[in-house]
Amino acid sequence: MNIEPEAVAEFELDAEALDVYDRKGFWLGPTVFDESEVRELREAVIGTLNGQKDFDCMHWGLPPGRLDRGKIEYSKVGNAWWVNAVIRDTIKHPVIASIASKLMRTDGVRLIHDQTIYKPGLGSAGETIVDSNIGWHQDAPHWTVFDTTVFTTAWISLQDTDEDNGGMRFVVGSHRWGMIEDAHTYGNKDLESLKQHFATGRDWVEEPCVLKSGQVSFHSGLTFHGSGPNVTNEPRLCIALNFMPDGTRYNKHGMYHQLGKIMGPYVRHGDLVGDPHFPLVWPNK
Repeated sequence: MNIEPEAVAEFELDAEALDVYDRKGFWLGPTVFDESEVRELREAVIGTLNGQKDFDCMHWGLPPGRLDRGKIEYSKVGNAWWVNAVIRDTIKHPVIASIASKLMRTDGVRLIHDQTIYKPGLGSAGETIVDSNIGWHQDAPHWTVFDTTVFTTAWISLQDTDEDNGGMRFVVGSHRWGMIEDAHTYGNKDLESLKQHFATGRDWVEEPCVLKSGQVSFHSGLTFHGSGPNVTNEPRLCIALNFMPDGTRYNKHGMYHQLGKIMGPYVRHGDLVGDPHFPLVWPNK
């Protein structure tokens, strides 16, 4: 993918965009990728989920054939940038990374990880579709191995996305509630019971995240979000890029994160995050 750094100037954030993000906890950003780039990204997602690799990586243990096992189900893989060239370019896209720096009010941005996501549709006759709800959750409680809650996620839509094909819903202003320690509930598919649990005593107002193909939304790591099933006949694909500020430090008191296993025994409480597994993506040098 040919990424031109000069494109950054076309997507300078104005005061209105920052205000929306600060008030709501999310912002529906620009259309960053054109039709041909979206096709390339879709091929990268499908290829990665099927175990295809451009690069070898000893830590990346995805079994091949993820989408070819007799049933179609929700599939998600982290750190596709380790093995896929297109996604490796995408994590440091200057438009996305520069916007993340402004939203987090930081000069430097590091990637936590990417997520390539396939949410199946109703499909053709004979396919077995399992429940693909994503539970109401905050991102920050999943990443307490870091000493900050200042995170932002860029969510790249790889087709027109709305509620029909399982697009996200945000809870407006929920980032102002702070981190809710038990809100690491991504995998709980019972949206209604989660809503009852987290909405008690709080002003719970939902807003759908409706995006065009190639458009990118941004949400705070403290913003509650979730999604329902894809009831169309086509899968919903996306790439999520999770970012933290450069200067973040490790927190030994945090909840264990799957990335902890690649850090080895040498990371100490309070050490700066400088590991190449969490690359600096902005400034894009």
